[in-house]
Amino acid sequence: MQFCLDKPYPEVKVDKEDKKLALCILNSYAGRVSEDTAIHNYIFQTLTQNQDQIKKILEGIAIVEMHHLEILGKLIIKLGLKPIFAPKNDNTLSWFSGEFIDYEMNLKEVLLNNIQNERAAIIQYTNIINRTNDLNVRKILNRIIEDEELHIKIFDDLINKISIYKKVIT
Repeated sequence: MQFCLDKPYPEVKVDKEDKKLALCILNSYAGRVSEDTAIHNYIFQTLTQNQDQIKKILEGIAIVEMHHLEILGKLIIKLGLKPIFAPKNDNTLSWFSGEFIDYEMNLKEVLLNNIQNERAAIIQYTNIINRTNDLNVRKILNRIIEDEELHIKIFDDLINKISIYKKVIT
């Protein structure tokens, strides 16, 4: 199974330094709704779920999210900031926290929460895209969105398989 589209990512470059834009991207890098949080969620889920197929899928998606984190980190640097794990909230930086992680264990709830988190990430990226005229940044974020949409489809398919399986055994 493939966990990202078979399509290259745009080169990480920007039109010009833009620290305000970098601060917005910092939230997607290491905020409550971020690539870093997604990675931590999927690793926790990989460790706590029992089915090998589910673990493999979660691990594969976590690896894609790690690549997204790397891309955003490079983008933040090009925009003029350090890629620190401290998102901006109310004009202050607050350090990444383990409280951002979803510690749910029930598989169906895990998958539903993952879908909700991927959708929130897409909304956040879309808001950033709408704030900038930098075509390079827009291309990069749109490419990441395409992977997040694939993750939603994967999680949705898993929920459907769980539902079908439960109907068959009852």
